[in-house]
Amino acid sequence: MSSSSGWARRMASVAVVILAATAIDLGAKAGAEAWLTEGVPRGFVPFIDLSLSFNRGISFSLFAAHDPSSLALLLAIQGTLTCLVIAWALATTGTLERLGLAAIAGGAAGNFVDRLMDGAVTDYLDLHTAEVRWFTFNLADAWISAGVVLLLLEGLSARRSHPGVGEPVP
Repeated sequence: MSSSSGWARRMASVAVVILAATAIDLGAKAGAEAWLTEGVPRGFVPFIDLSLSFNRGISFSLFAAHDPSSLALLLAIQGTLTCLVIAWALATTGTLERLGLAAIAGGAAGNFVDRLMDGAVTDYLDLHTAEVRWFTFNLADAWISAGVVLLLLEGLSARRSHPGVGEPVP
């Protein structure tokens, strides 16, 4: 396989994962906004309710952007980090690592587009146990988490393939 065809395959696989993750996420968010009422939970499965909310910050609503300049800063940071993850995904040769990074980038892109359009990220999956509510998230967050799992699996696989790599020298 030539270098250019390897690059094209990597680019195609990364693009497909990013576009699919972003499209599915944005479609689910649009459905949640159309079907749910903010703050009114609906039962879904025993540990997840559907509950519409809007996150103006980053994870767990930290650093909320309430004015145009803070929103622009948040979007600039989010966009830059997403582009860096995409570049990393294109540069890597490991399949699990590339797919994991593409899933992370797809989730990040979904949240970026949502924030760009609405000034906030739409969340609707409310994780809970009994009466304790943990957090509300969306499919983009699930893609990001799945990507991290793939990166961990790649790391474990690499450790098994090369015992002693990354261990301290006595």
